[in-house]
Amino acid sequence: MQDHYLLGRSSRELVRLERQAALIEAETEALFRRAGIGRGDSVLEIGSGAGDVAMLLGRLVGPAGAVLGVERAADSAALAAARIAAVGDLAVQIEVADLNTFVPTKRFDALVGRFILPYLEDPVGTLARLIGHVRPGGAIAFMEFDVRQIGSAPEVPLLSEIGRWIVGAYEYRGVAPGLGSSLGATFRAAGLPWPELAAFQKSSCGPGGIIWYFEQLVRTLAPEIVAAGLATEAEIAAALRDGRLEAEGIARGATFYGPRWVSGWTHVPSG
Repeated sequence: MQDHYLLGRSSRELVRLERQAALIEAETEALFRRAGIGRGDSVLEIGSGAGDVAMLLGRLVGPAGAVLGVERAADSAALAAARIAAVGDLAVQIEVADLNTFVPTKRFDALVGRFILPYLEDPVGTLARLIGHVRPGGAIAFMEFDVRQIGSAPEVPLLSEIGRWIVGAYEYRGVAPGLGSSLGATFRAAGLPWPELAAFQKSSCGPGGIIWYFEQLVRTLAPEIVAAGLATEAEIAAALRDGRLEAEGIARGATFYGPRWVSGWTHVPSG
């Protein structure tokens, strides 16, 4: 089956993912706590990547709980397993499987994921299938993105162009760039009750801040940006050269805004 994960799995991308995970760890933990996930729970986490979410869950459920993380890429799963083993006291396991066909062999107290549904061949169908392996009353909690909301105030034309490249790269690969903003409808289409929602955007002004996020994401997506005819390699290099984005933001006194990240949580009906 086609792999829709367009960000790749290079060592540079894994470093970017770890940095992104640290940026939104507090919001991710808040999502799981709002959903009622806690000590002693068994949790299925899909799209584990390098294991950041699985390790966070391991700390939440404690030694009496259990976390099964599912990851398609064997190299990412091996890295996640090694990081988990290095911590030494987490009840977390990582399994290599294709989420488009994965069928759990047990029932869980919760099903969770972060930045995974848009990359699935059939997000609604996969979610509906996996819900059947969560106990009645169990928690469903996901965080997803809307990269269409990247922007600045006042507008910085270079960031607007970079934002168009990012959105276009997702669309070119058939990945919905704004699924996060329709997360509630995705839950409903999968047969779940309407979820509670919370949305946030990381922002910064002046030097540093979240500028690294835009620059690293564009570097990762560069092959898709070029293949889609959105920009040439030379144009991408020029956009990222010598702190140009930071300088333009400072010159305009702008505040940069990252993607809209949307958390949704609900529970499997008991009846």
